[in-house]
Amino acid sequence: MVIAHHRDSNGYLRDAVALLCEITASEDREIARAGVAALFPALIERLNDSFDPAACKLYHQIFAQVIDFYRGLPEAREFDKALRNFGLMNEADLLTRKSRISNLKFPIPNPQSQISKVLLLSRVTIGADVAVTSVIIAKLRNLLPQAEFVLLGSRKLRELFGGDPRVRIHEIKYERGGGVLSRLTSWIDVIEAVNDEVKGLDTDEFWLIDPDSRLTQLGLLPLLKDERNYFFFESRSYQHENATRIGQLASCWLDEITGTTGEAFPYVALPAEHRNFGQSVCEKLRRTGSHIIAISLGVGGNPRKRISDQFEFELVNHLIADSTLILDKGASNEERQQINRIVAMLRAGGKTVVEINQQNSAAVISQEKIQADAITWDGSIGAFGGLIAASDEYIGYDSAGQHVAAALRVPALTIFVNSNTRTFAERWQSHGSGLIEALNLDAGRIPANADGILAQAISLHSRLRRS
Repeated sequence: MVIAHHRDSNGYLRDAVALLCEITASEDREIARAGVAALFPALIERLNDSFDPAACKLYHQIFAQVIDFYRGLPEAREFDKALRNFGLMNEADLLTRKSRISNLKFPIPNPQSQISKVLLLSRVTIGADVAVTSVIIAKLRNLLPQAEFVLLGSRKLRELFGGDPRVRIHEIKYERGGGVLSRLTSWIDVIEAVNDEVKGLDTDEFWLIDPDSRLTQLGLLPLLKDERNYFFFESRSYQHENATRIGQLASCWLDEITGTTGEAFPYVALPAEHRNFGQSVCEKLRRTGSHIIAISLGVGGNPRKRISDQFEFELVNHLIADSTLILDKGASNEERQQINRIVAMLRAGGKTVVEINQQNSAAVISQEKIQADAITWDGSIGAFGGLIAASDEYIGYDSAGQHVAAALRVPALTIFVNSNTRTFAERWQSHGSGLIEALNLDAGRIPANADGILAQAISLHSRLRRS
């Protein structure tokens, strides 16, 4: 309703947003949970996934109101105090500051002068950090050869970037599934982390880069009083004639603010333990002479990115005829059950499946060879990254795996079921310097019988294998 009213009349339903805020703050947990679902997936994420400048502005208006509502709650005194410390007294102050950081003058003068540390905010999700944040690091590594890069985000980021001696992870916790206030107050932890990191540094010795991070609620919450060296990449509205994918846009944005040129690609730097694990497993699988395909059918909790169980069964059945498969069990119980159903189907058909997890991995790789038609992995994203790196091919839905595979230059096929806009699909296609194929599907037009989609997926897989 809020989005439709704004689209049709350019109006703003302030009372509706206020009511939604009250629902999210309800003392009844079930009511509050329903309100949070209506605020974030149904409204905020829908706006931001459109990658439309008008929707971006509407987000700012809505979330400034959300912030102003929550700061007035008795339990949010610390949050309100932190806002006041930055001179932000109301919605208008929030929006004025946001407009200022979104309209910086480019380029930065003397970008190579004295910079010894670059702080980067995590995008919160692993896939987005590989697709966007890693591009920024890759681009700046050459421009700032003496700088240390500090990534503020989840400890899981060590599993993908811990192999780079110039990158350090400063852990920040953010509850993606939490209530509104818990998400907002995590910002206070980020302020403390930034203050700790810049202690003893002059203003011209560090940069703070915000790649449209949820840690600052997409730039609405400040981290520095002096923002001369705070740079905000508004990925939802930034456009460039030579770029469509979000990683390409991040690279173009950096060109503008630093005055440099040249494309940068996503990258990961797996710690040795994860890379060695993947190499050990795949080496022992290859003693049977098979082509190895790493597969992730996880969808990050969004079932609209899937096709169907039947499609997945048939795809795996086709691939296993001449390849050994590595099936990732994902991060949620739903994803584990999804793969367990496939495992049961394979075993019923006489296939051998070896299940590997954190507890039994050492025993499995101590064997001379792994005799299996397929293995499953139930464990860390870093170890799965090692398995992808050592595989011959990667296949999966739109998820972190596609971006990790692209960053590792492993030939990859993404089955992209778009439940948002055409621009969303363009932005989140994996980007890299290796071989990448994508099967782009509209979530609203997937037939009950997916034989045609299966044929397309197999054709693209065959093209990758021949390349």
